[in-house]
Amino acid sequence: MLGIANYSMKGPKQAAIAVVLSSALSVILAPIGLITGGLIALVTLRVSSIEGFKSLALAVVAQLAVTMMITGNALPAFIAIMEFLLPVWVLSVVLRETQSFAKTLQAALIFIAIGLALFHLSVSDTAAYWLALYNETIAPVLAEAKVEYDLELITQLANMVTMLIAVFALVLWFSIVLIGRWWQSQLYAPGQFRKDFYELRVSSQTAYAGIAISIASLALGQTNGLIYDLTGLFIAVFMFQGLAIAHATVDQKQASVGWLVGIYILLFIFPQTMLILATLGLIDTWMDFRRRWDSE
Repeated sequence: MLGIANYSMKGPKQAAIAVVLSSALSVILAPIGLITGGLIALVTLRVSSIEGFKSLALAVVAQLAVTMMITGNALPAFIAIMEFLLPVWVLSVVLRETQSFAKTLQAALIFIAIGLALFHLSVSDTAAYWLALYNETIAPVLAEAKVEYDLELITQLANMVTMLIAVFALVLWFSIVLIGRWWQSQLYAPGQFRKDFYELRVSSQTAYAGIAISIASLALGQTNGLIYDLTGLFIAVFMFQGLAIAHATVDQKQASVGWLVGIYILLFIFPQTMLILATLGLIDTWMDFRRRWDSE
């Protein structure tokens, strides 16, 4: 992937070719969208916000054109644009202006929190909304295929869908921006990405807000609703700070990289790992583990 990034940085023409091709291919193979987003972030960070927006526009045109040719429906392309292309450019602009991973992560938190609030205002019962959508689109397919499923489990999952989408969006957006920043570092400032990521620490105001939201969710006993969804979002934010601590600690202690591999494997297998990392990140807001361990 670094070769693609290097090619795109040879000039505006090369950047346009790389963005258009990756965006078009992402319609067929969705994971390639990570490359498209990374290229938009790279151009924004390295060249300018305007050039980054031009790359975004090219990606949008490619998405719409290929999607219309294949499906005849522009809706999937618009979903992809809103899902990661536009947000990645916005967050890349934030990172370019602030030069801070923490402020970029906090910006993503604010954007998604606003989106959650608007969604809850427009949909009075989000669980019922997702359950109705499931019954309308997925249940008939399962019934036709004679696939049995637990209706009670589906009902429980409906309570979590909004929160899971919000967490997925934050992780996806910030991860793509990280890819763009890593490419920039590898090509123009080796070692800078590692330094910046190791120092990621969100503000104490964000930490206090996260604690207040979590306490409110526990006090209300919510398993659905805006407060519940925001709690999951804050956990995702502090998970990244926990990951930064883990990476910095392995580097400081010159420990085996296997520790990091193990952490990421646990993240994929056991979602509870996210909560552990988030707790570590939250406490670090005041304890500053990296500075303490570095001085030992």
